[in-house]
Amino acid sequence: TTAAALEHFTVNFTITNLPYTSNLENLDSAKFRATQKVMNTLLDRLLKESSIGPVFQGCETTAFR
Repeated sequence: TTAAALEHFTVNFTITNLPYTSNLENLDSAKFRATQKVMNTLLDRLLKESSIGPVFQGCETTAFR
């Protein structure tokens, strides 16, 4: 069998109950890391239970703006 190639895609959305602050720009800030951890956990859970779940490998939060 041949292994499937990984496909990267971008998802943009608005979080209405998270006010933006400048420390979300800093990838090393505690606020960024904590928010990133929560978002990755929630998105992983959501996508694993979706139609792409069987082939889903994980997500990575790269920025907030």
